[in-house]
Amino acid sequence: MKKYHFLLLASFLIYLTGCNHTEEVQPKKPKEPKVKLHLREEVNSTKVMKSMRKAETGEAETREALDIYLNALNNFDTQAIVDMTYPKLFDVISLDLFRQYISSMMNAKDIEIQSFTTNITNISSTTYFSNATAFAQADYDSKILIHFLNDELYNNQEKINFLYDALIHKYGKENVQVNVAERTLSIKKAEKLLMIKTEDGLWKFLGDNKKYRRLYPSILPQEILNLLD
Repeated sequence: MKKYHFLLLASFLIYLTGCNHTEEVQPKKPKEPKVKLHLREEVNSTKVMKSMRKAETGEAETREALDIYLNALNNFDTQAIVDMTYPKLFDVISLDLFRQYISSMMNAKDIEIQSFTTNITNISSTTYFSNATAFAQADYDSKILIHFLNDELYNNQEKINFLYDALIHKYGKENVQVNVAERTLSIKKAEKLLMIKTEDGLWKFLGDNKKYRRLYPSILPQEILNLLD
């Protein structure tokens, strides 16, 4: 396998709270405090219910946006992925190269991506800011199945062992499967995302990994940087 093919494959592999009384012998009004208490309880209950409904609505909205984004990833929909990517990312990396990177995996002649699936494992609570923006973090598992089309790629046990050893070192033995007979490679990976609701009301996404974290101070507001786990 040429170095280019290995680097391309490696780089690619790389979702929300007393009632008073008196002892004087006079008409008492025992019910008034109770009524006031009930009213306070009712008001508090209403506030709690409204808050819960708001939270549920926010969680549903966040989950829906995440589902849409992951669906774009599953289908390698380049334009949709670009449209839903946090736009400030393209202040520090080339938009054209970003597009080419995604497209290159679908147009590679030597390998075929037979499937790419995702499964959401966690979505944090959503933090809302005064300027109508919001922030959440999501975890998901991805699984990619690659078929080697070029018969010259990994055409002997030595080359297969080299690939397998490199991948299990990076992803763990339990996450890598090689089918020699069918010439397929399956890799499962735990992924993280930042979800940022911009002032226009749209959710945008940013991969959360060591490489991107080096860029965060240049592209993310401090209020979000303070929330990163």
